[in-house]
Amino acid sequence: MNDPFDTGKQRQLEELSEAVLDEEVKRARRKLPVLHEVIDGLAERVAQRRCVGLILVDSSNLEEWERLHGSKSFSALIGQLADAARNAGGDTIRDEDIVCLDRPHGDTVLLFLAEPEATGDEAAPRVELEDVMARFKRQLFEPFTNAQISFHQALDSVSLGSALLLHNSSVDPCREIYRAIRRARADAEVKYHEMQRRRHRVIGHMIAQRKIRTMYQPIVQLPSRQVMGYEALSRAAQTDAEELGVHLFVAASRAELDGELDQTCRQLSVDRRPEMTEERRLFINCLPPAFFEPNRQLDDLVSRWLDDGLKPEQLVFEVTEKITHEQAVRIMPTVQRLRDRGFQFALDDVGTGAANLRLLADLDPTYIKMDITLTQEIHKSKRKRELAQYLLDLANKSGAALIAEGIESKAELQTVVDLGVQYGQGYHLGKPKPAKDWLAGA
Repeated sequence: MNDPFDTGKQRQLEELSEAVLDEEVKRARRKLPVLHEVIDGLAERVAQRRCVGLILVDSSNLEEWERLHGSKSFSALIGQLADAARNAGGDTIRDEDIVCLDRPHGDTVLLFLAEPEATGDEAAPRVELEDVMARFKRQLFEPFTNAQISFHQALDSVSLGSALLLHNSSVDPCREIYRAIRRARADAEVKYHEMQRRRHRVIGHMIAQRKIRTMYQPIVQLPSRQVMGYEALSRAAQTDAEELGVHLFVAASRAELDGELDQTCRQLSVDRRPEMTEERRLFINCLPPAFFEPNRQLDDLVSRWLDDGLKPEQLVFEVTEKITHEQAVRIMPTVQRLRDRGFQFALDDVGTGAANLRLLADLDPTYIKMDITLTQEIHKSKRKRELAQYLLDLANKSGAALIAEGIESKAELQTVVDLGVQYGQGYHLGKPKPAKDWLAGA
């Protein structure tokens, strides 16, 4: 692609991306009260010994994440955490419990637990804070399971702590509440460091034992629904995933094992692939260092692919748009060498921020993958449809095909089809499955 696109088009794309982000912030607006609005009622409960404990969700370590992604993305994240906390149900949060934010524009969610009712001969009903906190954490993070990786990077810095509320009649109950918040925040810090040590151990064992689940999600032609290829997705086993709590690669990055994990997953993705007909493609994700020179593992992978009788154009390397300028410059010689041999590239995660048109021009991808957050509820958002149309025009101009990721409903599918998007991927079109579950002709 010879046209690197002019600055006017870059500015237009940035404006569209900003408008979509504004919409996301409004949609995820926090709906929780603030502590000062409920503290009088809380103090009365504490004085009457009807408030027994506090669980604190601490997001104060997200300063670096906010600087990287911007205040609007941070507000959207806190809003989604607040909504998830408010909507947590069952035995975790009851009508008598109070969920609030620590302060206006705050970064901490507080859950004050009411004393449970006594049953039978039980004289002093108990609340097991650790058990409640574990359930609350699962319900809090569950809505983010399939979220984009940037949200998992944020969740990695979110920690939970707890504190008992034991009233002393000689102490102001409001001060007891604030002291409990300080104790819970200190507890959260201790638990955060314990969690990071545990993640390092789990990730290390997974890599050493190749204990990684490799799943393949179909990418289909629209609107015919014919499978054109599969994206290889690496997942932790259920027990390991529960210990990690966040996306596998986010945990590995924190443990400084992301390079080792990336290399292992890339090899397993190729080795475990479904049976490939000539028209099928295999999409594999690669961190930028995969293309740094020298890299024998990449050369060996390519040689094995060809030795197995597969064509170069059947292997598609996915490169995320969220790479630094220095990384982009460094990977280009390898990218060019592979492209000259017939291998293909896809630019991933496009649409979550202002797309890097310089990278698009240099990478010259065969495919552009529209990010999942742009596809979600696109039928309800004029701004998202406008940005999707812009990306489609951009893809057409650059000679690439657009793939809409994250299609999870009939309405989303119909909308991207109506826009003219060529390919789609998502749960509505096919869930990730092991290779053995995909037949060559299916």
